[in-house]
Parts: sequence; structure tokens; C-alpha cells
Amino acid sequence: MLEYYLFGGGLRLGQIIIYSSLWLVIGFIVAGIFRNMLGPAKVRKLFGEGTKRGIFTGWLIGMLLPVCSLGAIPIVRELYRSKVKGGTIIAFGLTAPLFNPMSILYGLTLSDPIAILSFSLCALVIVGLLGILWDRFYPDTVEEFPDVKMPAPGIKRIAAVFYSAVRDATGSTLIYVLIGIACSVLTAVSFEKGHLQYGVEQDNVLAPVLVAAVALPIYSTPLLAMSQVGGMFQHGNSIGGAFALLILGAGANIGLLVWFNVTYGWKRSLAFLTLLFVTTIALAYAIDKPLTPKGITPAGHSHAFDVYTHPFNKSQSDIGRIWRTQLSEFWRVNELGGTWILGGFLLAGIVIRCCGTARVESWLYSESPAPERKYDFDVPGWVLGGTTVSGLIAASVVGCYFYYPSPEQLLPDLSTINTECVLSAKNQQWEAAEKWIPYADDLSRRLEVGVFLRNGSVDEFKTAKAKTYRDKLDKLKELVEQREGENIEAYAMDLSKSYQRLSRAFKDEAE
Repeated sequence: MLEYYLFGGGLRLGQIIIYSSLWLVIGFIVAGIFRNMLGPAKVRKLFGEGTKRGIFTGWLIGMLLPVCSLGAIPIVRELYRSKVKGGTIIAFGLTAPLFNPMSILYGLTLSDPIAILSFSLCALVIVGLLGILWDRFYPDTVEEFPDVKMPAPGIKRIAAVFYSAVRDATGSTLIYVLIGIACSVLTAVSFEKGHLQYGVEQDNVLAPVLVAAVALPIYSTPLLAMSQVGGMFQHGNSIGGAFALLILGAGANIGLLVWFNVTYGWKRSLAFLTLLFVTTIALAYAIDKPLTPKGITPAGHSHAFDVYTHPFNKSQSDIGRIWRTQLSEFWRVNELGGTWILGGFLLAGIVIRCCGTARVESWLYSESPAPERKYDFDVPGWVLGGTTVSGLIAASVVGCYFYYPSPEQLLPDLSTINTECVLSAKNQQWEAAEKWIPYADDLSRRLEVGVFLRNGSVDEFKTAKAKTYRDKLDKLKELVEQREGENIEAYAMDLSKSYQRLSRAFKDEAE
């Protein structure tokens, strides 16, 4: 039994670290840019200080920056140090993990665009209401900090950004990140595999409440949450539950709430959390029926929460070997370099702290004599900072074209993985089938997004073929999980035929 919990928790821990590492790196760097290139005054101006648009600005910047709920922690801490109003911090902190260009594009092809637009507007309503009420009742939450020294222009300014990033990565910010990760892992091992597949159907009036209760302690990236929301739309699950999953699952985590409690006190934090739950659940019920898609037969279950439960069955044997196989495969598919960079940040931060930060800071923040060069001039820090942040946003947009390739590039990969699904299912190689089916599902979704990104739309014929293919995958997955060998070969061949129809439909785009 101990092995069951240790390896299950270890797999979920490894997956979260791989998922979150790149978003965390971006969060640490953005916080370093705010501190060393913009400075508190410019940060407050950027977030609308002295205007009525502060909360809206926080929501808009949050929509553009590519971070997750863990990656938002170093940024909201820097906003607090820069004396940004609490309402604006709330607007940014809740919005940034929900939406970015990549996740919005993903969502637009998984469900009705009106639904994604409605979710975005409802998120604005929530952060707007919370922000306005916070600034109205708690206007004195801006703490006084010592004046921040700005590094001298040149190499020192660039070095200071990375110094702040690696220092934050090994400081108290890391504690809040680890709390968020630990709570998500403990939640996962607390639920048996598949335990959360039921209870989120359209006819369950308590679905939004049940999802809200489970979603808060879990960790989800914007892309993962958006794919799960799209899946709930396509399977006829509760739309209110999908909204609660997005707002509370992707938008917040326990680590962020612990920082909120430490910073603002438990009474204000309790008031904030209560209002967040009440407004989220109220809006979830308000949009549930109007946004429920027509003509879809409810699937009777949902796989959206499978990644938040225990990855293994208690009856499985040789869990240690399965754990190593699944974690190495997950690393191979999802590791984009973020884990190595984050590891470098942690190592550099430890070395700096062991050697002493005083000497480093005295060099970084001391005035350097300006050399006399005819064509040399100082670029203002806010220009460099704004350019860098804009570059991150632009990179996330450009990254969409790599993450969602054209059908010509993606179909060969999908063909290979579909073959693996069919063969492993026919031969009753259950573990292999469980590994390949999620990859086939993900690639079929990216196939649609790639077409949408390049053409601005996906015609109904292609959408129907893609949906049918994923329905076949879902059915095959159920049989694999149940170890049902009697009809597995027939369903595997049915999946193969469905893929051939899907491939023909999308080959028009590739030619």
C-alpha cells in the first residue's frame, strides 16, 4: 500500500514539475524585469495607478502574459512590493493563469467561440467585482517598502534581472510554490483512479459546487485546463462545472492563497476566498443552461479529472516499473527545456546565497562611471522592460504556430500514434494502450487548432470527423481501463477506420 501512494504521488509530482517549470521561469523573469528595468513607479503607472482602469489593466495584462497559477506567484509578490493596489493585484493574479494566446486559440476550436468569449467576460466580472470591493473596503493594503535601488544601465541592469530571478527561485517565493505543488499531489493520491469521472453531468444540479470543492487545491496549466473544458463541452458535461474548473482549478492554487493570507491577514483572505467561491458558483449556474451545447448526447462520465486523481489502480502490480516508464515518456513528450532552466535557476540561487548576496548586490546596484563613447547612449529601463515583456507576449503568439503545426506536419505523427493505439489495444497490451490514447486525443485537438490558426475557421465536416475520432478513443479507453478483452479488437478496428476518415478530411489542408 505504501508503494501505491509513493509511486502515485511521485508520478503526479514529476508531471506537475515538468508542466509548470517553463511557466515558473517566465514568472521569475517577468518579476525581475518589473523590479530592475521598470522600477516601482513605472510598474504602478503600467497598471493604471491614479486612474479608474487599474483593474481592467490588470485583467488585460494577465490575459497576455503566458504564466500559470504557480508562475503568477513571483509576479504578484513583485506587484505588492511595487505598491500596486490590492484590487489590481487580484485582477492580474486570477486572470494570468486562465488565459493566454495559446490557450484561447485552443479553446476556440474545442467549443463554441461564444462559450470561450462568455468565459472570458465572466472572468472579467469576477476579478472586477473582487477588485472593486477589495479597494472599496480595504484601501489601506498598500505597504510601505524601502526605496528600491535601480541597477546602472548596461550589463548590470541585465544581470540584475537574472539575479532577482534566481534569488526569488530559492527564496520565500519557492515555499509558496512548493505548497501549491504539495497540495495538488496530496489531492491526487487522495482519490482513487477514475473516482472523479462521475458527478459532473448536465442533470446533476450540484455539479458546479462539486467541481469548485475539488478544483481549488489542484494545479492546472492554462492549456491543460482549456483542453479539459473543451472536453466537457464535447461530452455534454456540466458547463457550470467546466467554468468552475477553469476559474478555481487553473486560476488559483493553495500556495497563492497562503501568500495572500500571510500578506493581507486571515480575515481579509477569508472574505476574499468566500466572495471568490460565491461569485464563481453563481456565474457557473447562470451560464450553465444557456451555454449547454445542443444535439450532444451526454457521455455519462468525464475524463477531465483523471489527471487529478491517483494514476494507478490498487490492483496493479509492478507499479515501480510502470512509474518509471510513464514518467520518462511524459518527460520525453512534454519537456520543452523549462525543467533544465528552472534547475539552473535553483542551482545558481543556491550558489549565490551560499557565497553571500551582499557582495553581488553591492556590484549590481553601485553606480558605474559612464565611458565616453560617441555613439553610446542609455536606453531607459522602462523601454527595455516593456520591449522584453512585449517580446514574451509575441513569443507566445509565435509559439502557437510551433505548438499547433499544420496538418501536413502533424498527420504523420498522429498516424504513427494511432497505429500504436490500435495495435496495443488489439494485442491487449493495456499499459501501452493507456499511454498512447491520450497522445492521440491531444494531437487530434492540435490538428483542429492548427487549421483554425492558419485559416481562421474549421469547417463542420472536419470538426465532425475529429469529434467522432475522439469519441472512438474515449470508448476504447474505457474498455482498456476495464481490461475488457472480448470486444476490444472490434473497437480497435473501428478506431482505425475513424482515423482514416479523419485523415482524408484534413489532407485537403495538407495538399
